[in-house]
Amino acid sequence: MFEQELNEIYVEIAQQANDMMPNNWNSFYLNGEVKDGEGGVFFFFNTNDNLDEFIYSHDIPEIYNVDEKKYNQENHKLFELIIKLQQKFIENGQEAWESLVMIVNEDRKLKIHFDYTKWSESKFGPSQRINFFEYKYLSREPRNEKEKEIFINMENYAGAKSE
Repeated sequence: MFEQELNEIYVEIAQQANDMMPNNWNSFYLNGEVKDGEGGVFFFFNTNDNLDEFIYSHDIPEIYNVDEKKYNQENHKLFELIIKLQQKFIENGQEAWESLVMIVNEDRKLKIHFDYTKWSESKFGPSQRINFFEYKYLSREPRNEKEKEIFINMENYAGAKSE
């Protein structure tokens, strides 16, 4: 029963992200962070027209001429689904994860990874965590040596917190 409920919420999350993207998306990588009902969600996606370039979800209004208020409402719905998923874990006696990564590939196959790293308690801010997400999942190279060092520190922090 628990697994079925989770799968239903996964589908809801994927569908909400799908509804926010242009019709010709190829794959997407979503990150949702929740701590005590607070947090945020973003995703990167590529299109069939350009498989090499990933578009940041918060750039959708500008790139695709979407009303920003409408986008924010849809993004809030997406975040509410992330909270719903975390609540389902808690209701079923599972440890509350702090972030989740959802990957949906071109075949619409879904992968989920739960992260228990307490990023909200770290010295790494939201922008650094977004950049780290790109580095980790989208193979983005560090912009400079300082950023490379930050990513190494983030990997070490995540590794130390998961042991």
